[in-house]
Amino acid sequence: MNWIVAGLIGGVGAFFADFVMWGKVFTKGMEQYGTMAATPEEGKKMMAANMPKAAGLALLFGLLLACFYARLRGGLWVQGGGPLAGMEFATMLWLCTIALQTLGSGVWYDKLRRMNKATFWSWLVRMNVAGLLIGLLLK
Repeated sequence: MNWIVAGLIGGVGAFFADFVMWGKVFTKGMEQYGTMAATPEEGKKMMAANMPKAAGLALLFGLLLACFYARLRGGLWVQGGGPLAGMEFATMLWLCTIALQTLGSGVWYDKLRRMNKATFWSWLVRMNVAGLLIGLLLK
């Protein structure tokens, strides 16, 4: 399969993982970090405007992850590709970027520690869903 198609499918998976994490899992205690709409209609308008942006970014993320995975999968511990290789690649990227960034900023910003923890786990799930799909499709 072409890495572009795999990347788009991985991006869709990342989008839905992100939606579940922020819409269903991280709901308590996050009210102070979001933008609060005055009315339900304003909330719907805000969601309608932001969902396409989030979807576009997720698709771009999926494309970049698939491109990098296709180029670098020969150097992974899991040989031969597949879902575990995709998850290994995604987890390594997460560890080197998102994990260290959120842990590092959590040292200095006490008031954002809850948001940092949510971001930490949300990105791990998002990256592993996309990595699993891309690894499965590019085997």
